[in-house]
Amino acid sequence: MNIILKKKIFSFLAVFIFSLIIPEYSWAKIPIKSFKDDQISVLLYHDSFEMADNNNILIDRHSMDPWIIVDGCLHSSEKVILVILGREGEIRGERLACFTYEGGKFREKWIDNNRQINPWKILMCDVEGDGKPEVAVGVWKKAQFHPVFDNRLFIYSWEKEMIYPKWLGSRLSSPFVDFDFRDMNHDGTAELIALEYQKDGLKRVMAYEWTGFGFRGITVLGKNLSMNNISEFYLKGRELNEIY
Repeated sequence: MNIILKKKIFSFLAVFIFSLIIPEYSWAKIPIKSFKDDQISVLLYHDSFEMADNNNILIDRHSMDPWIIVDGCLHSSEKVILVILGREGEIRGERLACFTYEGGKFREKWIDNNRQINPWKILMCDVEGDGKPEVAVGVWKKAQFHPVFDNRLFIYSWEKEMIYPKWLGSRLSSPFVDFDFRDMNHDGTAELIALEYQKDGLKRVMAYEWTGFGFRGITVLGKNLSMNNISEFYLKGRELNEIY
């Protein structure tokens, strides 16, 4: 057995034993996302979220038991956290939920009862460019004109701490595995960046713009890719108006 392999085995065993001795350093205590808002930080874990000050002193903690957090995003101007709640061992969630974090306290606003959309990703975006953010949710469900389970993109309007359907897309130009929103040409409007399948089984990164009634493909940013996550795609500092 070579030295490198021995070191890897030793490191794995050390972390495993350490997690048994000190449970709070288990997988549940590794943040899945963290956000900075003025003088506080909001950290999302699989089993809870926490609020801490600039000195990393805990201000408040909210347990999600019996749920786990699959993903989440922050609407900082309204002091709101939107999260996807699911069950341990599942790769997708069951429900969307909304919490506020004002006055040093987390407070539950609502947990929806729709178990039909299987959400797996959520983020804020501004597809209209009007300064009023929308909520983008990746879901896994059947569609009326495409009756098989597949990834879909739902866009919701945000108003008075509630979400309202704006566009419930059946599909993009190709099946996709991940997405993000980014204002790539700095015009105040976020473009949809999707990691999609090509016909040969490899993947491409496609940029879309909002038309008012859906998304229109505008350019291919990368092709013949083998990645599974949009964060792996590196734009190398290029702007959208420099690409097409």
